[in-house]
Amino acid sequence: MIEFAKQYLNAGLSVLPAKRADKRPAVGSWKAYQYHLPTLTEVDAWFSNPQDGLCIIAGAVSGHLEMIDFDNGGELFDAWHQQIPAELFNRLVIEQSPSGGWHVVYRCQNPVDGSMKLAERKTDGKVKTLIETRGEGGLFLCAPTDGYELMQGEFSAVPVLSDTQRQVLLDAAYALNEYVPAPAPLPTPSDPGDWSSLRPGDDYNVRGDVEALLQKHGWHYVGADDTNQKWRRPGKSAGISATLHRTDRVFYPFSTNCAPFQHRTGYSPFQVYATLEHNADYSKAAADLARQGYGQKPSIHSASADDVDISGIVGGDDTDDDETFISKIRWNGLRIKTLAEMEASFQGLNKPIIHGLLREGETMNIIAAPKVGKSWLVNSLSISIASGLDWLGFKVDSGRVLLIDNELHENTTTYRYKEVSRAMAFETRYYNKNLTNIPLRGHLQDLHALKELFAEFRPGLFKVIIIDAFYRILPDGTDENDNGAIAKLYNSLDIYAAQLKCAFILIHHTSKGNQANKSVTDVGAGAGAQSRAVDTHLTLRAHEDDDTVVMDAATRSWPPLKSVVLRKQHPLFEVDRNADPTALQGAEKKREPKKQFTLEEFVETCVAKNDPCSLCSVVYEADQFYGLSEYKTKEMLEAAQERKLLVRMKIGSKMKYIKNRDGFGNEKGQWAAALLIHNPTMDVQEIADQVGVSRQYVYQLRQQISCQQTVNWEKVT
Repeated sequence: MIEFAKQYLNAGLSVLPAKRADKRPAVGSWKAYQYHLPTLTEVDAWFSNPQDGLCIIAGAVSGHLEMIDFDNGGELFDAWHQQIPAELFNRLVIEQSPSGGWHVVYRCQNPVDGSMKLAERKTDGKVKTLIETRGEGGLFLCAPTDGYELMQGEFSAVPVLSDTQRQVLLDAAYALNEYVPAPAPLPTPSDPGDWSSLRPGDDYNVRGDVEALLQKHGWHYVGADDTNQKWRRPGKSAGISATLHRTDRVFYPFSTNCAPFQHRTGYSPFQVYATLEHNADYSKAAADLARQGYGQKPSIHSASADDVDISGIVGGDDTDDDETFISKIRWNGLRIKTLAEMEASFQGLNKPIIHGLLREGETMNIIAAPKVGKSWLVNSLSISIASGLDWLGFKVDSGRVLLIDNELHENTTTYRYKEVSRAMAFETRYYNKNLTNIPLRGHLQDLHALKELFAEFRPGLFKVIIIDAFYRILPDGTDENDNGAIAKLYNSLDIYAAQLKCAFILIHHTSKGNQANKSVTDVGAGAGAQSRAVDTHLTLRAHEDDDTVVMDAATRSWPPLKSVVLRKQHPLFEVDRNADPTALQGAEKKREPKKQFTLEEFVETCVAKNDPCSLCSVVYEADQFYGLSEYKTKEMLEAAQERKLLVRMKIGSKMKYIKNRDGFGNEKGQWAAALLIHNPTMDVQEIADQVGVSRQYVYQLRQQISCQQTVNWEKVT
């Protein structure tokens, strides 16, 4: 495998060893290789040990490499192949994966996008990806990894395609898409009129001839399959640019040159009409359709002085069933939805940004006491998001970051980023164009003023906007202890996050006094709304050890997180897995377990009955029997090992604990004895092979155990 790795490296590919089963690199900090090639020395070192897989990182680092991945057993590969000109198809590098899927690999003349979903299918309420790309920052396993077989071309000679040739490949895949997201909801008009019975746009969605409309504006009908009609944009002589779903009539342009439509966005027939005929002015489009006879206004009934007419208040029609009646209720631009409707439109949770902590459209607090180092921590977080490097063990999806800094001068911020990069051994050139800053020290602006700044941004421009510090953007006169006022500010941030398709991270300080005995959501100065209004509330509290803090987080869209101890290694923080996260500075000490026990009893109860056993097993037993924390359990194991009450040895790829039983010799003897005690009928040869000793030796141990058990039985009787 090392020879292939060297060939790929010589061809300018960022190649790494991989764990085949996990489909991920077999090196620790691998994300740096998204930006620079490994050295030959590194490749030699990695592959000097046995490796069962090889992977390539796509994107600029590998010469603008991109891979199209045909999943689900490659069921759409043949249909895609039929749409590709032979002279183009024959140039591609193509391999088959163990599942029967296909990888199509090529280089591009210009930078490629991040990974993209090209074709999906919705089955039983779940959306499944059928074709996707591995682009900038992505990776894929490849031959000669077991099960991956090159069917055409060589990775040492990947072809370079023009933008036009690449688009042919992508458009052919887009044309096989079977799932289109629901069109975006229409903006609420300032004067919607009285169309509570049937609005013109809704009527056009049912009766409008969207096909004729497209042809009027130069679109060409290409053909259809069971799911979609296929359309070609004006000015294009071949290929497919968009689909029109045959059932729900959603128009889905996927070509990047489909102006005035946005690519990879679903349009209802009314939205198509408004876009093509009225430059996306929905009010004018609705008025025009009304003049053409679309829509239906409700009849008007007069009311006598003795009869109060509430028809203007109560929506719907008395003849409607409840479900239809509910669907017609509108309030402040909102409507009531049944769970059935929500399930039908459900497309999954928002895109992750910090896996385990934060998603697009969410807000997160980072709370710590002054001078703890939270701004340094935010520097490293900003770099991780801008580059895609993991942050404190959390996977991060890369994107552009804006830091709104109202505490530091610009030169101080620049210095800190350079210092953090130096400590990370990660040059700023790999991310500095993705990290932006607006210094507000000396130019303080409140959140309402920042609204004008946010209005300048287009959606998706920034993945994350960080505000350091939150208390400095509070409008004049705002009491941070006023729940109502604080809740309104967070509601504004929710609106901005939705409009900008980003997440907000707010840096905030703790209240005065001891924080150790508070729940996570009670840590933070001001009203309780500051923790309850956000999606993630992350806190840093002092540990009883010097230069150490405990990180906790309460999350809304992620599973609960365990407390983590961070140790300062200025200017960085590093996770300390061996420190006790319950040892908060100033915390009330927990009482020792009421049940008293000796070290020998601990080994007998938590190790001997299941040995050889893993650390996880021992921790579980210690918690069940003695109420011990993981930290205390590790202390007990170390003490028992020092007293030679147990042995710790590597079995397979993991460390296991075994009770040290008298008379059974070294580690292998203890291992074999444990197997015999727990599995008396186990085949002697099987034990000998597993432990690596002779069959005769195992027979001797079995006889010895039998004698001991006889003696023990006689003592009892």
